[in-house]
Amino acid sequence: MVRWIGTFVLFVVTLGAADATTILKMERVCPVGGEKYDSFMIGSTSYFGLRLDLRRNGVGAFLPYVECPNGFIVFKDEKDFTPDEIAKLTPVVASGTYREARQSEVDAYRVVLLRRALGASDADLRHQLMQAAFEAEVHQKDALHAKYLALAAAAYTDFVKAHSEQDTEWWVAKLRLAEIARQQGRFADAIAAIDALKGAADPKPAVFRDVAAQIRARAEAGDKVPADFKPADGK
Repeated sequence: MVRWIGTFVLFVVTLGAADATTILKMERVCPVGGEKYDSFMIGSTSYFGLRLDLRRNGVGAFLPYVECPNGFIVFKDEKDFTPDEIAKLTPVVASGTYREARQSEVDAYRVVLLRRALGASDADLRHQLMQAAFEAEVHQKDALHAKYLALAAAAYTDFVKAHSEQDTEWWVAKLRLAEIARQQGRFADAIAAIDALKGAADPKPAVFRDVAAQIRARAEAGDKVPADFKPADGK
């Protein structure tokens, strides 16, 4: 946790936006094991702009996770963990698999492991898997980034298969599937995924159509580098 906070503070200072995020010290009690420890909470933060994979830019996109000394990541408010959830999570945190994950996986993926133990499917965890890919990218862990992108693609595919309504979540899934394909260098698949959206219901927000067009343009150019969305008004 100290490493994460140190990296985060360095990132904030590099951005020159130290006044945009407030970190407050606090004492916490770990839901798993009950240990008291000194930690933090985020008082305020900020975002600006958007990438083609729908990751928000700015300091707020890089907030650290709260982690207990035993490695448990507090992925929701402590008081919201039920006795049944704690009973299920306790052996997971103590397991060799989880201890190994503390060294080999990014924090966001450990949240996936914990939530899987509570019965969540990967389709349910699609956004969390994408968050793991973002975190691996930030820390320049290329092999993990590729692994998490592939898992996220499978999760978004499963979600779309079970979700026929063309609502905002459907659009997010479709755009991320196209963008993942582009970042993986599967340019023909990315273009086909975007072209398949032409007859879809209008998205909310409407800007998703512009995001789709920019994904397609970069795929046509053979560009697989993560990129910012460029609003039509230039702002």
